[in-house]
Amino acid sequence: MASATVGAHLDRKTIDQLRGTAAVENRTVSQIQSVAIRTLLDMLPGARRAIFAIHGVADEAERQFAARAIGRAALVAYERIIDARQQQKHHPDTNRELDTEEAIEAEAVRLCLP
Repeated sequence: MASATVGAHLDRKTIDQLRGTAAVENRTVSQIQSVAIRTLLDMLPGARRAIFAIHGVADEAERQFAARAIGRAALVAYERIIDARQQQKHHPDTNRELDTEEAIEAEAVRLCLP
């Protein structure tokens, strides 16, 4: 797979945070940027618009709240991927199990359970 370098304009605080995170997690700055960009681009358009809206209108406390909520959602997604690998109905390349209204409703109910 061919790759290319891209740049981003970041404020000093974000650059320091990026470098600090890279050092603590023993990753390169490029690895963190790559995963962050690919993750954002893999999101549905509505989710991307929400991220941009949060970045544009939220204050620091609201951005921190959003980051924690998104982080928790990522942990749940990761847990579900790991759990699904242990089940026969594992479909890593598709969302087929939510293709019907019944499947969507069942998932909504599951998400509402404590």
